[in-house]
Amino acid sequence: MESSRRDRLESFVALLKNEGRHGVLGLDCGPGADGLHFVQSGIHFTGVDQSEENIHIARAHGLEATVAGPVSLPFADAAFASVWAVDALAGLAPDQWDDVVRELGRVAEPGAPIAVVLPAPDPRSAGGSHGEGGWRGEGFTVLRSPA
Repeated sequence: MESSRRDRLESFVALLKNEGRHGVLGLDCGPGADGLHFVQSGIHFTGVDQSEENIHIARAHGLEATVAGPVSLPFADAAFASVWAVDALAGLAPDQWDDVVRELGRVAEPGAPIAVVLPAPDPRSAGGSHGEGGWRGEGFTVLRSPA
């Protein structure tokens, strides 16, 4: 795990512990590396990913994980104490970001922390468009679901 990602994850875990939050939804959880870190830190993890292969690997690691897309999550309103979604927006077109963030707010408890990386155009890529891989994830932020 790269240093800045590990630092962000540690910072988010510390925030959750400081606020007494014991669960997290991991959106776009991949094979579960971040999920394992949450569990090892004493925080219950539920992961979702669009890839059946990733979910299979995450489950093999003992994680609770479900195949689902980011715009229509199979969970009740206010089901999670927090959300870790640092990879969720990078693979989507910018016109989908608002829908995803709105859905994260729906499944998060009122006032819950939602960690995201807001992708920025990468000036090193030709044209900086999403279709050309022209986004970089430097805009780490923690949002709050509506209270």
